[in-house]
Amino acid sequence: MNHAIELSVLSPMASVESMLEAFGAVQQNGFATLTVPPFWVKKLHRDWPESTQAILSTVIGYPLGYQRTETKQTETECALNDGAREIQVVMNTSAWFSNSNGWPKVEFAKLAKLIHQREAIFTVIIETDFFDEPSLIRALKTAADAGADYIQNTTGFFQKSFDLEKALRFKQLTPARVGCKVWAEGATNEDFTKLLEHGAERLCLPFGS
Repeated sequence: MNHAIELSVLSPMASVESMLEAFGAVQQNGFATLTVPPFWVKKLHRDWPESTQAILSTVIGYPLGYQRTETKQTETECALNDGAREIQVVMNTSAWFSNSNGWPKVEFAKLAKLIHQREAIFTVIIETDFFDEPSLIRALKTAADAGADYIQNTTGFFQKSFDLEKALRFKQLTPARVGCKVWAEGATNEDFTKLLEHGAERLCLPFGS
C-alpha cells in the first residue's frame, strides 16, 4: 500500500522541521510522493536522493485557484526550476461557476504544455464538494481533455470528514485515461484497501495524520 501513499505538508503552521520529518518518512516507508509549498521545493530538492523513486511535488493556486493564469505559469516555471517533478494545480472554481467557465480548460492546457515539456507530472485538484454531479462530470472531462495526468478530489482544505462512498463515486466518474487521487485523511485501512481495489492510484494524506 505504501507505494500509493502521498504525504502533504501544506498546513500554514508547517515548519521546515516538519518538511524534513515528512521527507524522512517518505524515504523510510517508500511512499510515492511528498507535496510541499513552493517556497520549500528548492531546499528539499537539494537533499533529494537521485536513487529514490519518490516524487517531489508542489501546489499551484492553493487552496482556491483564484490566481491569474500568468501568475500560475510563473509559479510553475519557478517550481520546476527549483526541482519539483509534479505540479498540482487547483481549479479556479470562481471562473468555472461564472460566464468565464471556458477559461479553466485554456488555463489547464497552457500549464499542461509547460509541465510536460519538462517531463513532469500534471495533477488537477477539483474541490468536488462545490459541484453537483453533472457539473463535476464536465469539470473532470475538461481537466482530462486539457492534458491532466491525475485528478484529485479535494485539496483537503475544506474537507471536514472522509466519505468513502463519495470517494468511490469520484473514482467512478473520473475518466479512465487519467489517474485518480483521493484525499484520504480520516480513512481507515479498510477504506484504503477498498479505494485501491476500485482503482484509485494515489491516497493523499497530510503529514502527521
